Amino acid sequence: MSVRPRNDTIYPTGDEVIDSSVKPDRRTDREKVIDSSVKPDRRTDREKDCVNWLKSCEENCVQNSTTPIPKHVHFVSLNHPFSFMEWLAVVSARNKIKPDKITVYTDGLQDSCWWRRALPYIDHQIIHTLPGANVLNRVPIKLLPHKSDFLRLSILYHSGGIYMDTDILSLNSFDPLLKHQMVLAEQCHYALNVALMMAQKHSCLVCRFAHYSCERFDGGWVHHSVDALSSFIRGLDKEKEGVLVVPWKKGFHPMCWNANGINQLYKENFNDIPDYNRSEIYSVHLYNNKAKNLIPKTLHNFDWIQTSTSLVGLTIRESLPPGFSKHHLNESSRCTDIQLPK
Repeated sequence: MSVRPRNDTIYPTGDEVIDSSVKPDRRTDREKVIDSSVKPDRRTDREKDCVNWLKSCEENCVQNSTTPIPKHVHFVSLNHPFSFMEWLAVVSARNKIKPDKITVYTDGLQDSCWWRRALPYIDHQIIHTLPGANVLNRVPIKLLPHKSDFLRLSILYHSGGIYMDTDILSLNSFDPLLKHQMVLAEQCHYALNVALMMAQKHSCLVCRFAHYSCERFDGGWVHHSVDALSSFIRGLDKEKEGVLVVPWKKGFHPMCWNANGINQLYKENFNDIPDYNRSEIYSVHLYNNKAKNLIPKTLHNFDWIQTSTSLVGLTIRESLPPGFSKHHLNESSRCTDIQLPK
């Protein structure tokens, strides 16, 4: 009589002999879950989405492409009305980078005078609603900046181009950087900043970093972003992978995020500060959250904007459209009053 090994779809009948080496599993479902050798899938929908997206990008990403980074600038603005600083970020990107497209990802809560003033500079607005309660690695993703960290990687992978935080002002053309596969910049010698990232479309580098970032999310402020990116890039052969890391005093974040760096951003007579040359700086990161106490008497003060010789003051004046006046800085003024350049 033949022996048929037991499997999940064939069960023994009365005239069959069961192989004695195969023990029937009579445990209940509860016992199977408790058994540490049986790993239930407790991932949330967010985690599954992350895994599915990463699996897809690993299968379809492009390695060592010779295609330039697209001149497509991406901003993310969520959960608040558009501000004067964000308007400046969009205007300076349009005037200095001269991109083919500017896309702003919003959640529909941006309407303000400054949002309406920004619309002539924006090619696409994409409404992106982030779920209210996400979990990754069994840790809740509570903070909006953390949700934005993962959103920017998805944007960069699927569209390629230049991702910028909305507190970054563009100072010079980015054209010399577009030939690389991925471009990042140092922050204060020891770390890389995720506030401005550039990459080719469908880049395997972005895909691999996204996977690295997801694995390291633990709820810490920068463990999955700045810390993870710095660690990830240190482990690469940057020349072979086509990664450019711009030195911090000539990059996207020419000042540190600490108190001394913030003060230098607003310090008068910037042109007298050693080791800095405005023609070599691609952008200026204003570190909005760190400089809140300085903003009312600087960015919201037209007289200061007109006369300041600080890096911020000089950069803002270069970004303003012709005819911009003190009247336009007043939030209560009519949005149509500004004559925007074509």
